[in-house]
Amino acid sequence: MISLGQKNDTIVHINGNILTGEIKRLDYGIITYKMDGMGSIDFQTNKVKTIISKKKYEIKLTSGLNYFGSIDSSNNGRKVNILLTNLTRTVDIDDIIEMYPIKNNFWLRMSGKFNLGYNFSKGSDINSFTFSGNLDYRKKNSYYSLNWNNNFTAQSDSIISRKTDVNFVIIHYIKNNWSFYSQTGMNQASEMGLRLRIFQSFAGLYDIVYNSKNRLNSAMGLSGNREWSDNNSLNANNLEAFLSLNYKLFKYISPKIDITTDFTIFPSLTDYGRLRIEYNLNSSYELFSDFFIGLNYYYSFDSKPIDINASSEDWGISTTFGYSFH
Repeated sequence: MISLGQKNDTIVHINGNILTGEIKRLDYGIITYKMDGMGSIDFQTNKVKTIISKKKYEIKLTSGLNYFGSIDSSNNGRKVNILLTNLTRTVDIDDIIEMYPIKNNFWLRMSGKFNLGYNFSKGSDINSFTFSGNLDYRKKNSYYSLNWNNNFTAQSDSIISRKTDVNFVIIHYIKNNWSFYSQTGMNQASEMGLRLRIFQSFAGLYDIVYNSKNRLNSAMGLSGNREWSDNNSLNANNLEAFLSLNYKLFKYISPKIDITTDFTIFPSLTDYGRLRIEYNLNSSYELFSDFFIGLNYYYSFDSKPIDINASSEDWGISTTFGYSFH
């Protein structure tokens, strides 16, 4: 058994090197580790032989199980012991997909990304702007995310069209890959005659695939909203069912690559025959440390927009430059 200082976390590399310092987190197949006197480094979990730490962690496995405990070497290949209150669970290191210190401060539990995009056409004198991003926060058994995506085009001093989405998501992990999902937000889409939609959604979410390279989940639930038309002459309350499918592909060793896509359908329960569809595709590629270039695409469809004279669909594509932290 490898000894360990009270304040140090120990990682044993597969080449036999012993690293001491502080584990910040493990996710996306990457351990973020602050080494004594060397700053923070990232390396893949498949390079780790064992881990030892007396601190308490929230640990999620590929099976969907969540544990809260410290971690020790098992002296049995690339395995570790999760030390719980009344028992010990031995797991393969490659089966650990998330590991977060429970007592980290607020800032260390935060992560996020900010993106800016701009396109200009001299022939039409049209400017296109994009501002999008997310702020994420983790705490024991729960995940919180604020997301926004603002797209608008302008000509001379007037705005031609705008598309804005802002939402706040809460995911509370239950067990066996199941979570409770809540989303609160607002939408604007001038192309579809929508001045404002505010909504609240609740759903059950199931992780179909959850490992160090891919995440695929599906959610099913109900969503209530209130809409106002662009000229403010019409408004309506709606209740919709919804079904969403979300996929994330990532490589978090430099250069980092992140592709996220989600597809959601909203069949109305109060307006027979109405169907809404939302699709988003966001991709990013790391140019240099924490700075990215990206390509974003969105598509919206509404079979019965609140303004019957408006378009039933809207779409857009933009190139962005962004920065991420943590």
